[in-house]
Amino acid sequence: MKAASLFAAALFAATSALAADGDPDFAFAGGGIATRAVTAPQYQLYEPGGALGDDGSIVLAAVTGATPFSSATRFAVAKFRHDGQPDATFGSGGIAEIDFSDGAANYPAYARAVARLDAGHWLVAGRIGSGFDLGLARLAVNGQLDATYGNGGRARIDVGGQDILLDMQIDAQQRAWLLVDSSTDQLVRFTAAGQPDAGFGNGGKLALPGDFSVLGFALDAQGRILLAGIQFGQTIYSMAVRRLHADGSIDATFGDNGLRLIAPDVRANAQKLRVLADGRILVAGNSNGGGTWTGTATGRITVARLTPDGQLDTSYGTAGIRVVDFAGDERSSAYPDLRIALAADGKLTLARAVVEPVSALRIARLLPNGQPDTTFAPQGKRTLLQQTYSTLTLANVLLAPQRLVVAGVYNLNDQRVFYATALRDGDGIFRSGNE
Repeated sequence: MKAASLFAAALFAATSALAADGDPDFAFAGGGIATRAVTAPQYQLYEPGGALGDDGSIVLAAVTGATPFSSATRFAVAKFRHDGQPDATFGSGGIAEIDFSDGAANYPAYARAVARLDAGHWLVAGRIGSGFDLGLARLAVNGQLDATYGNGGRARIDVGGQDILLDMQIDAQQRAWLLVDSSTDQLVRFTAAGQPDAGFGNGGKLALPGDFSVLGFALDAQGRILLAGIQFGQTIYSMAVRRLHADGSIDATFGDNGLRLIAPDVRANAQKLRVLADGRILVAGNSNGGGTWTGTATGRITVARLTPDGQLDTSYGTAGIRVVDFAGDERSSAYPDLRIALAADGKLTLARAVVEPVSALRIARLLPNGQPDTTFAPQGKRTLLQQTYSTLTLANVLLAPQRLVVAGVYNLNDQRVFYATALRDGDGIFRSGNE
């Protein structure tokens, strides 16, 4: 694709012959970007998902139209090999499509998350149907539906409203956990076989406490559930973190009767959580100074660290908080918009796609104590793909041995283009620990 080659040239021009930590990885797509295109659907606003294979391969999940700009859509899953080439053994030339329509006309399906399973399988999830239900599909190594999962490789569930998938994780038992924004925020759990887990909540669905809007979750080593989100107030919007026992009941030993609110600025939200080996908790989201803005997709990348009992860990950053400021209160087209990866050495990589004041990918890396990692870039911050495509989105930031992978999708005319690029591990920093 000519546009892709120009894109790569603009992105990686004038690189040094002796690459350093964070520079383009020339072993991946020649130091440029890997791309694979599908037919664009009518609606473009659904964020993609991305995951890393055991062999360093990259899988991205998004959407394709049955015809250009069609309202009839399917899950589209692209797979790149570890060197950035399309994996021709997967689907058709590296693209697998999943049709949930069963012959219905103009049936919508938008993949939003993908996760690696055992034995080289993949689980893909997203919105299906005009009623905004959830659909899951398990793919075999070759990208074909695994008929042993759910009903012929697919599973469906109506959580109770217009269901929007916010996050998906796979536990050690290969069960899928899905955070769903519906009539009420809910966690949904499916068995490894693709059935709603009757041993969890109410038929596999757990209604979450309604005192804040949940945006992300994590499971700790004791099986407890950590929730992250935003509590709206009249003057202050706070980052909110709650811990539940494995049965869904509130853990009153955490924070203030199970809840910890963090207010680094006038407006703040918590989107991602990572639990460290010692039980401390990293909380990542956005914060901003308010002003005339009242939405939720604007701000600066903000990280806090909590002690195991939910208190602010003042040894991290500045009094427990680190704000990463690229260009003030930037705006993203997605919400939640943040992607993070935690390396085995404790370094935290954060990334988001922004559209104002410019379109770009913002990437930052912090040391374990919350200070900027200046070995990665000046002030620990890098910008990629600035003012390249206004529709640029970010699926994920992924840690592989010897590299950091940044991947997502963008629109080009009547095509939806999957892209992936890699930054070099110049000093042994990027490791496949907890991504």
